[in-house]
Amino acid sequence: MKIAYQGEPGAYSDEAVAALFPGADAVGHPTFRLTFESLSLGAVDAVVLPVENTSAGVVQEVSDLLWELPGLRVVREHVLPVQHCLLGWPGPVERALSHPQALAQCSRYLHGRQIRPVAFHDTAGAARAVAEQRQPGTAAIASRAAAKRYGLYVLAESIQDDSENRTRFVVVERGDPVRPRDGAAASKCSLAFVAAHRPGSLAHALDCFARRNVNLTRLDSRPQLGKPFEYRFYLDFSINGEVGAAAAAEAALSDLEEASAEIKLFGTFPAA
Repeated sequence: MKIAYQGEPGAYSDEAVAALFPGADAVGHPTFRLTFESLSLGAVDAVVLPVENTSAGVVQEVSDLLWELPGLRVVREHVLPVQHCLLGWPGPVERALSHPQALAQCSRYLHGRQIRPVAFHDTAGAARAVAEQRQPGTAAIASRAAAKRYGLYVLAESIQDDSENRTRFVVVERGDPVRPRDGAAASKCSLAFVAAHRPGSLAHALDCFARRNVNLTRLDSRPQLGKPFEYRFYLDFSINGEVGAAAAAEAALSDLEEASAEIKLFGTFPAA
């Protein structure tokens, strides 16, 4: 199989691919959009992408692209513990290169040591750049695996602000999304919707799940382009293994479809 991810070899997304698809041909891309396009064009079988971090929150661009691009479905999720390391050469560190998400996850460490964060397209790419350029005072925030791959010293370990730091990845394939009624036991469902333009519409949308005892595990909003101060909502909910849980989740989704101005189901998949 060919599995695409955003980043370079040694990135956390590369680690997630190895965990989910041992022995697969992992193909890195510089941006999330190019990663998605490789799937839409049929160049790869699936993509593995981060959607949420326990410290830095949602990965907004991935959520937006899931809404924007047709013909794709989420089929699996994976939670990866993330331990960031400061990589470079011996000596004082003045600046640290890394992906904006990684920089956000280590903000307290950097602030406390007066190290200037510098955004880079990828954690492993930052490590490679530090190894190639060898600029005094410049380090990278990446994994221990990236240090080994690019021949850098591990200057500090576990520098993330939260010791329980984790990133949730999803596997996306081409095809129609699975509905709750067709999912396996102990599943999760992911979608996005635009509430109807009337008072109380968001409360009514959430009540579709509350009155059926369906537990929401994620709810966040994103602005809609071209519609100032109007928002799209991303929502995940769990489907436990109890009798009738799938039917209740399906009924809640059906009600939300009727109550929403616009909705897109991303998929139903086994919960990590």
